[in-house]
Amino acid sequence: MNKTKQSVVRVATVVWVIGLVFCGGSLSVPPADVPLYIGLASIAIIPLAFGSRRYRIFGAVALTLSLLFAVGEHNAGIKFQEKMSLLREKIERQYDNTNSPSASQNITTTNK
Repeated sequence: MNKTKQSVVRVATVVWVIGLVFCGGSLSVPPADVPLYIGLASIAIIPLAFGSRRYRIFGAVALTLSLLFAVGEHNAGIKFQEKMSLLREKIERQYDNTNSPSASQNITTTNK
């Protein structure tokens, strides 16, 4: 039973490391990776709960990193949404200015 438990801990450790590499290398827009980091945090609980001393240390570090990355990704997503809404407002103002009746009158008078 102890060998099986240690095997599960090793597999969870490898899965966490591979998952972190793939999450870090993904080209997604924030906060799309938040669920992945939360999943990595749940995987990190396995070595933390069932591993030997060094795997418990790894599990604690992995859990902390996963949660920090999830929070960072969430904050980046908030900033990204704010930037997108400001850009959307700027585009709408520019569109409204170019499609206003006074703008079309200025174009016709300058063309004469």
